[in-house]
Amino acid sequence: MIASEFLIGQFAEGIIVRIVGRGTLQNSPAFRAVVEQSPRARVVVFDATACDYVDSTFLGCLIWTKKACETRPVRRFVIAASPSTRIKLFSTSSLAQYFDFVDACPEPLGELVKIDPQKLDLEALGQHVMRCHELLADLGGDQADAFRHVADRLAVELGNRAQARSAGE
Repeated sequence: MIASEFLIGQFAEGIIVRIVGRGTLQNSPAFRAVVEQSPRARVVVFDATACDYVDSTFLGCLIWTKKACETRPVRRFVIAASPSTRIKLFSTSSLAQYFDFVDACPEPLGELVKIDPQKLDLEALGQHVMRCHELLADLGGDQADAFRHVADRLAVELGNRAQARSAGE
């Protein structure tokens, strides 16, 4: 498996979140946490210029990020990616029209800081993956049924765990 790096930094208008390598379910909770912990950032930039893969959970997390930014006036979410990277990462999921893109990442103020992806317990990770797939399904498209199936299956699994915990108490 190709290693990935998760980096964050600031620029004049907000924050930069850079993934080098693969954007996956392992780093999507940390991505979400960085955005949640930076409420004053006017612009959130996902720097995908060095990203070569995104899984469905990470795509759903990007949808969550865009929606979270849209709930606040004057806050924007953009993805920095070349046209070829946009095609590679977003065309198969039909999200190339959903996101706002810029060709290059803004210049950071200082060095970007490497972040270790947070480890979630299995239930929290399951909830995160389920929500990301619900967001993908809600957008529609030719893969919406597959994303809904994943979300529904996780809901059943997570519900069964909750029921088992309740019965054991």
